[in-house]
Amino acid sequence: MNEKKTVLFLMNGFGTESAKSFEVYSKEVMPTFDTLINAYPFKLLFASGELIGANKNEVSNFKTGYYNFSSFGHPSKKEDVLNSKIAANEFNNNPVINNSIDIAVQNKSNLHIVFTLGDKVNNERYEHLKQYLELAVSKNVGKIYVHLILGDSSTRGLKIGSQCLTNFKNRVLRYYPQIIVASLAGRMYVKNGSANDIANYYRMMVSAVGEIWTDYEATLTKKYEHGMNDDNMIAFLTIRENMLLEGDSIFMFNYSNNIARQFLDVVINPKKYFPTSNVPENIHINSLFTINNLPQIPRAFEDAVPDTYLLDKIPDTKKVLIMATKERIPYVSKTLNGFRPSFKSNVSVWPIEDRKKRFQSISQYLAAYINQDIYDLIIVDCELYDEGADERTIAKVIDNMKELDKCLNITYHRAMDKNYRLIATSLYGIKQRFKLTATMELVDLSQKTPFLLVDKEIRRLDIVFKNEGTFIDVARLIAISFGSQMSNNLIQIETVEEKKSSNKKKYIILAIPIAILLILVIAYIYMMYF
Repeated sequence: MNEKKTVLFLMNGFGTESAKSFEVYSKEVMPTFDTLINAYPFKLLFASGELIGANKNEVSNFKTGYYNFSSFGHPSKKEDVLNSKIAANEFNNNPVINNSIDIAVQNKSNLHIVFTLGDKVNNERYEHLKQYLELAVSKNVGKIYVHLILGDSSTRGLKIGSQCLTNFKNRVLRYYPQIIVASLAGRMYVKNGSANDIANYYRMMVSAVGEIWTDYEATLTKKYEHGMNDDNMIAFLTIRENMLLEGDSIFMFNYSNNIARQFLDVVINPKKYFPTSNVPENIHINSLFTINNLPQIPRAFEDAVPDTYLLDKIPDTKKVLIMATKERIPYVSKTLNGFRPSFKSNVSVWPIEDRKKRFQSISQYLAAYINQDIYDLIIVDCELYDEGADERTIAKVIDNMKELDKCLNITYHRAMDKNYRLIATSLYGIKQRFKLTATMELVDLSQKTPFLLVDKEIRRLDIVFKNEGTFIDVARLIAISFGSQMSNNLIQIETVEEKKSSNKKKYIILAIPIAILLILVIAYIYMMYF
C-alpha cells in the first residue's frame, strides 16, 4: 500500500456481538458508518482468542488492545515468560523465588501467597503455582496460607467464584492439601477499593477481625444469590486466627501489575495507615513481576518486551499527532512509544480536556488538524464508552454511537478534501453489564472489531482480504504504508497496472488450452474428411 497521509480513527469500544442479545448497531444509529462500509473496503477483524495472543474466548480491552496493537502482537505474555523459565530450570533457581521461601524457613514464620482467580486464569497459572508450592514444601516451610483474589476476568460483574474455587481445589489443593485458603476478596475491593476498605482487609489478616466464613463455598453461593459478584465481593477470612505476623513472608503472583498494589502498600507502610495500632512492621514481600509504583519490592522476573513499537516504524521525517482524553493520554502515548519516557521530536500529543464532550472536541480539533495538512499520521482515540464519564445504560451507548457517527462524518469529509487516507477501526469492544429496563444485562460487543479503509485511490474491488485478520494487522498495514518491511497479514492491494498485468496473464493462460482444443478439432475434422 502506497505511502499517504493517514488518519487512524480509533472507535475504541465499538465491536460486534457473538450472539444477538441486543441489536445495538443500525444504519439509523450510524448512517455515515453504514454508508462508508457499503462504499469502501470493509472487514470485521478478530479481537478475541488465540489469534490476538489471548486465551480462548478472552477479549481485548483498553490496555491489552493498545499494547498488542503497538507491539504488533508481541507474543510473549507473562505466562510465556514463566513457561520458558520453568523449562530452562530458571524458576527453581531464581534468587527472589528462593528468598521468599527461605525467609519463612529461617524465621520459622508463615509463608503467604497472593493468587488471583477468574475466567482469565488458565491451566498455566495453576502449574506455576504448583511449581512454587513444590519448591516451598521441599524446603520444609511451616504454614502456607493462600489469599485468593476473585475478579481476574475479561468481564466485570461475573459470578463464577464458586467455579473458580472448584478449579482451585481440583488443580491445586488436591495435590497440596497442607496449604490453607485463608482469605478471599473481590478484585475491586483489593485493587480499586477505598483506602479504608483495603486497610480493613489488612487489619483482618493481622488480627482476625471481620467476617469469617468457615464454610466459605456455601456462604459465597448465598452471597451471590443476594446480588454480590466477583468484583464487589467483600474481603473475608476462612479461619479464626491471627495470620500475618512479624517476620512473615508474602509472595505475590502478579500476572496483572496493579492487582493488590494498594494492599501491598499498606503492608509496606503500616504506620502510615495505623499510626496508633500495634501492627507488624517487618513483613517481607516478593513478587513474580514488577508491581507498579512499588519498585522497592523485589521481583523474580522481568516482563518480556518487544524490540519495536508502532512509532518506531514511522520515519523521523514524518510528523505524528496523538489525540485522546487527558485521562487516557498517559497510557495511550506511552504504549505507542514503547513505554519510553520521551518522544522523538516528530511526535506531538493533544489531550482532550473534557471527556464528557470528547466527541464534539475531537470533531472540532481533528478537522482543524487535517485542514492544516501538517501531520503525516494522526492517531485519535474516539472512545465509544468511558466508564468514568458515561452512564451505564444501553441508551447511553446508543447516544454515543450517534455522536461517534457525527464525528466520523466530519472527519471523512475533511480527509477526502485533503486526500488523506482514513482508517476507522477499534482495538477492543465492549463486554460489560449495562442497565436494560430494570435489569443488568450483558452487552457483548467484543468478539470482532471493524476495519474500514477510505482512500480515493483504492477502490472496493481492488481489495482482497485474507481469511483471518485482527486489529493487530492494522498496525502492520500502517507501518508498511510508511515504508516498513513487514508482512501484510490483512489485505492484498492491486494497482491498476498490476490488475491489467494480472488480467493479461489470465487471458494468456485461458487462451492456451482454447488454442490447443481448436487445433485438435481442426485436426479431427481434417482426418475425417481428408
